[in-house]
Amino acid sequence: MSGFPKKERQRIVDEYLQATGRNMFVPGEFVDWLAGQPEHEAYGWFYGLDDTEAARQYRIDLARRMASGLRLVVSDVEAETRTIVVREYPAYISPVSGRREGGGYAPFDPRSEVDQAELRRQAAVSLAAWLNRYRGAAENIGLDVGPLEEMTQALRGVEAAV
Repeated sequence: MSGFPKKERQRIVDEYLQATGRNMFVPGEFVDWLAGQPEHEAYGWFYGLDDTEAARQYRIDLARRMASGLRLVVSDVEAETRTIVVREYPAYISPVSGRREGGGYAPFDPRSEVDQAELRRQAAVSLAAWLNRYRGAAENIGLDVGPLEEMTQALRGVEAAV
């Protein structure tokens, strides 16, 4: 979806809803409608691949989702208190730096500062995206999102310092 900025995607969805008289965006219906619109600016986005390549891309996405969310549990001993602390990390990470070349998932090593920095960077991006999407809902019921903003900045700051 990198071919269309968010503003353009919003316009495309709004125009589709207006053209069809629908008041709800149903992805399957949109794809079916788009199939009959070869001049539409988004047509190539969905129909620019032959079915064999589209099926391959779908299977790659399935494999990506298979690795996503797997966890690694690590026990650390805190030096000052000499207590055992259990931390949970993703079992695999997908470094952003390798994604242009096809990317992939590498095993996460909690002792690697490079892996930790990558995870912090991704955490800051995800937390900022969450704030961008859900801030209004949280503030609507009186929740203070300030601590989440501070956490996002701290993650970015630690990542930038490495």
